[in-house]
Amino acid sequence: METLRDLFEYVVATYPARKELLRIRAGKSWRAYTVKEFERATRETAARLAGAGIGPGDKVALFVENRPEWHILDFACHLLGAASVPLYATLPANQVRYIVADSHAKLLVVSGKERARTALEAVSGLSGVRLLGVDRGLADGLESVGELALPPHRRWPEPPALSGSDLASLIYTSGTTGEPKGVMLSHRNFISQVKTVRELYPITERDICMSFLPLSHVFERTVDYVFFDRGAQINYVESIERVASQLTEIRPTIMVSVPRLYERSYIKIISKVQQEGGAKRRLFEWAVRVGREVRGAQWRGERASAFARGQFAVARSRVFSKVLDRLGGRLRFSISGGAPLAREVAEFFDIVGLPILQGYGLTESSPVIAANRLDANRLGSVGQVFPGIEVRIAADGEILTRGPNIMLGYWGKPEATAEAVDAGGWLHTGDVGYLDGDGYLFITDRKKDIIVTSGGKNVAPQPIEGRLGATPYITQAVLIGDKFPYLTALVVPNFENLQAHFASKGVTGLAQDEMAQHDETQALVAAAVKQVNGDLAIHERIRRFTILDRELSLEEGELTPTQKVRRRVVAERYGALIERMYLKTQRAGGYDLSE
Repeated sequence: METLRDLFEYVVATYPARKELLRIRAGKSWRAYTVKEFERATRETAARLAGAGIGPGDKVALFVENRPEWHILDFACHLLGAASVPLYATLPANQVRYIVADSHAKLLVVSGKERARTALEAVSGLSGVRLLGVDRGLADGLESVGELALPPHRRWPEPPALSGSDLASLIYTSGTTGEPKGVMLSHRNFISQVKTVRELYPITERDICMSFLPLSHVFERTVDYVFFDRGAQINYVESIERVASQLTEIRPTIMVSVPRLYERSYIKIISKVQQEGGAKRRLFEWAVRVGREVRGAQWRGERASAFARGQFAVARSRVFSKVLDRLGGRLRFSISGGAPLAREVAEFFDIVGLPILQGYGLTESSPVIAANRLDANRLGSVGQVFPGIEVRIAADGEILTRGPNIMLGYWGKPEATAEAVDAGGWLHTGDVGYLDGDGYLFITDRKKDIIVTSGGKNVAPQPIEGRLGATPYITQAVLIGDKFPYLTALVVPNFENLQAHFASKGVTGLAQDEMAQHDETQALVAAAVKQVNGDLAIHERIRRFTILDRELSLEEGELTPTQKVRRRVVAERYGALIERMYLKTQRAGGYDLSE
């Protein structure tokens, strides 16, 4: 197996024709593609695209949400030797236009009427770009892929020569700052990941998986390639907000997500227990204490007493089984990536019986560099470096890596490529971290995110923000303090938990902005911040905070698709609030913990 075309041929030749490979909710029922239907749809799509003039080296832009047709289009491109150019499903017209024009895409394939309108606006005036819909009737004059003529007698196109070094996809990423850059990933990049994961993780055709992170991002996409390779069933969920409601219906055995989902689940569980109180709360707290004693010993490489292990067995049977039932009841393990996972969240789920295997990577490394495994899961780390990949730590702490997973470069940007990948082939990740004595990689923070106060103290914001986000009444936090004398924070409260808190006191009907400004909310958030501050060095402590009345969002450009904060955008948007936390004459603008 050298190319994604080889992966497709392997899947359709290996697994039973009637096996349901891909599923998505359609109204009250599910729409499925069997292996045979997936093969036929992919070959027909390739034939239709060939009829539309797509061939080796051409680019096909996919402006499509997560659904089976996304992969059908993607694999159809690989059958033709073309490269796919995925676009996030929420991009505005100006960004769609930029990517389509910069990549020289010949086709822009779109799903959904709203995206169709965006796409029509985006390609207006662009020459040489054909617009097609996944479904019929998206917009007047917009032809669908299914309406393209098939060759006579349905002869499939003769596959052109394809090698592992050929371009497979052009993935545009702007990260947290800067102009979008097209990351050129080869077939070899993707396949090296598939082959490695095959040997390290026990994924089989009996597994049931959920796919809800954007397929336009390399993380979910590569994970799906792994699921294809192993014959696991993939169930598509429209968005991360729908995951909770579909967990008990799909009942997955493996789940892949960003930390935010796990952190929200943790907070919801803890908050529910606290609200119930009484015997249930005491039982739960006992179970966690016993679990921490047993699992804590295992984390240290020790063995708890037989008595403690017996208590832990009771706790798992009487308490933790109910927690796992709310997650579908069949999860064997879960994978977290895209951002740091708070240590207390990882510990909690490990105690409950759901190992969360944290990993690390970049779009430029397609993506995984290191990841924990079921038989080697060191909490707090992002695991051991994958076989065949090298990692070394530069003098300033930056993580450098090279291997078969490293990108070909940035499309049309040789200077940016030379800056990211040096003459020795080492990718400069922009992340700061270290390797421990056993080869586990730990991430400290993004190199560009490190806060340097006016007193010269360095602070890594992400670990602190993660701890704040794992408290019951905070859902998001952004640390401020670069070139300022002390740290402050913009805080988004957990409005769901606040609503329950106010209701318990007989206060209902408060809007989000009213809750954000309420003295009770200020006090609850202040208590959480003080708790986190208690374990920090003096220069790392948050002196003041301001509560925001809405969550930071991808749609507003404040988050990346993997939920990382775009700090420059946030700093500009909330600049006035930030300034008020540092001007003594306007102290009322932020809650001061020093008073």
